[in-house]
Amino acid sequence: MTSSEIRAVARKSLTGKWGKAALATLVFSVLVYLISFVLNLIPFVGSLVATVISPVLSFGFLITMMKLKRGTEISYVGFFSDGFNSFGKVWGVIGWTLVKLLVPAILVIVSIIVMVIGIAMSATGSSVGVILAVIGGIAYFVSLIYTIIKSYLYQLSLYIVFDNENMTAKEAVQESEKLMTGHRWEFFWLQLTFIGWMFLAMLSCGIGLLWLMPYIQISTIAFYENLAGKTDTEVQKVEESSDPIQ
Repeated sequence: MTSSEIRAVARKSLTGKWGKAALATLVFSVLVYLISFVLNLIPFVGSLVATVISPVLSFGFLITMMKLKRGTEISYVGFFSDGFNSFGKVWGVIGWTLVKLLVPAILVIVSIIVMVIGIAMSATGSSVGVILAVIGGIAYFVSLIYTIIKSYLYQLSLYIVFDNENMTAKEAVQESEKLMTGHRWEFFWLQLTFIGWMFLAMLSCGIGLLWLMPYIQISTIAFYENLAGKTDTEVQKVEESSDPIQ
């Protein structure tokens, strides 16, 4: 499917649900902001707790959007229970993703060290330092781009987690890598097509984001379902196996 077809699927899925999607996004954004604000008032520990629960709550919101797309009833605060019920799995995915990105991350760190050393040496008038600084700078940008490109392989891990309760975090990350191989550019382009809408949403003082965020999320879900080869019947089975939240 092309990006335009995927967006069309998302719009069709949101037909009659735009208001519900916007309200769910508003509730999620406000509550997460308030939680973060309160926690950040607590020195160090609060920031640490906020960092730990942020991806968990985001996964809960992802579940809300998946249920909304598939016609399952949602609760506007259901992201709390849905997220925390999968606390270990979410952080397991994060952990295994970091393991997969370890080599690129090391390359970024080494290039930064080389660049810093080169800058320090060049400050003393060393020509070798200038060369090291240039090499380090080039290596930094190359390794950073490599890290970003590689990270795209694992973008679908949490979507896979939702659809496969018995799959481990490691297996979900591996499955995402399998699905995304050869399709990273398609996903990047899909994300890129929303830039114009992002600017328009900003012109509305951010209010437009209440509709844009679910549009982007539902489009990503459609992209995932297309790669996973999920037919309507298969999606329906997932809906029936999920406990609707009233």
